[in-house]
Amino acid sequence: MLGYINPDYLVGGALKLDAVLAATALQTRIANPLGMSIGAAAYGAHQIAASNMIRAIKAVSTECGRDPREFALFAFGGNGPLFACGMAASLGMSRVMVPPSAGLFSSFGLLYADVAHHYARTFRRLLRRSDLREIELAWHGLADQASEQLATAGFRGNAARIRRTASLHYAGQSFELTVPVPDGRIDAAMVAYLEEAFGQEHEKTYGHRAGADEPVELVAIQVVGEGLRARPNTMEKIRSTRVEPSAQAPRRAYFGRHHGWQATPILRRADLGTARTGPIIIEEYDATCVIPPGARATCDAASNIVIDLFDHAAG
Repeated sequence: MLGYINPDYLVGGALKLDAVLAATALQTRIANPLGMSIGAAAYGAHQIAASNMIRAIKAVSTECGRDPREFALFAFGGNGPLFACGMAASLGMSRVMVPPSAGLFSSFGLLYADVAHHYARTFRRLLRRSDLREIELAWHGLADQASEQLATAGFRGNAARIRRTASLHYAGQSFELTVPVPDGRIDAAMVAYLEEAFGQEHEKTYGHRAGADEPVELVAIQVVGEGLRARPNTMEKIRSTRVEPSAQAPRRAYFGRHHGWQATPILRRADLGTARTGPIIIEEYDATCVIPPGARATCDAASNIVIDLFDHAAG
């Protein structure tokens, strides 16, 4: 209803959409009862869906002490590029990246991701009063389990990697933070390192940290055993061999109250060899990318669509 998705080209045209039935349902069940135009009603539904995804981004950014404005938004999945620019604008982010074959990204991840086995053991101890030898032996035990499981799967030597982490909190807290633990003996120097690393993470996450005399409690120790695959050049593997349709005539698309309905060019990723200014819609077999008015888009050397947002209003 917003004009973003081509009803005749979803999954290369294999899945047909009934635009008339969709318009009828939206008009009678949502737009009319709310006294809204069909465009405003559809855009409101679009924003609700985006807000749900924005909450997920905040859970791994602002709620963890990370400012999303310092990052680029990486958009993947069939719907990611459809929502990404509006989400980025709402979060104050200025750049969006859309990889090649974005709709197949999870499949590629499954095929090419390294193997990882996670092990953990609860270990409630005040760090400064702990039997450090006991903790070190426990970590060695988890690492041995990880190494054995990796070896069973054929990962040995340089193909196997062990990483340690620790979950810590200040004594009396009901929640903990996890920090990486470098290789080496668990001794007084390591205790000092872990207390400082936890203090820095606590300040980054919550905006404050306790004084140096505040005891830090170890809650759990963890080990991740990673099996590193020998992989080919994945960039060459994900270049699509599917022939995309030629650029089409513009179609009307709705970009919120600020921009309204606009005649929007329908292009291919290959058409972004030189920078173009939105509104633009990029149609591909596995995803649709919406570039709003005022945003600038181009393709980099790896065929990622790079979108820079400037004065785009979220609507």
